[in-house]
Amino acid sequence: MKHSSAVKLAAVRHYLAGKAGMDATAAEFRISHTYLCYLINLYRLHGREVLLPAPKRSYAPEFKLHVVLSVQQGTDSLPRVAARYNIPSHTTVKNWVRLYQEKGTNAFRQTTRDREKMMTHPPENDPPMTHEALLEELRYLRAENAYLKAMQEHLLEKKRREREKKRG
Repeated sequence: MKHSSAVKLAAVRHYLAGKAGMDATAAEFRISHTYLCYLINLYRLHGREVLLPAPKRSYAPEFKLHVVLSVQQGTDSLPRVAARYNIPSHTTVKNWVRLYQEKGTNAFRQTTRDREKMMTHPPENDPPMTHEALLEELRYLRAENAYLKAMQEHLLEKKRREREKKRG
């Protein structure tokens, strides 16, 4: 659930003024305990402005790598790291860590623009094919497509039967 900047700021100030504890403040402002901790960390590190609405952000690959490496080397939680680097959600940091674990240091190298170029331009290193070879490949791909559709239908039907079996 999204909260207005006024609610975020009021909740943080309410807690920091000592008017209530963490749980009571979170309940009063209808925000989660974890999110309140995150907001307090943000406020302490970056001041009031950080709680104001911000436009959608994009991050440089080097910055992402730096954040991930600091997560792996430090003892701070993901919300604290997100707050330290002024990243709106610790889930963003979590996704970066997962990408880094899957792809290593090159995880953040490829930009969206690069991916779009790859998708719009077919590889040029494929040898030219004859008309007959193209027709043969088309037949093969159509058969493969039909097989995959049939397999998907089979799996969906199997799931449906399992659900009915559990109900009955």
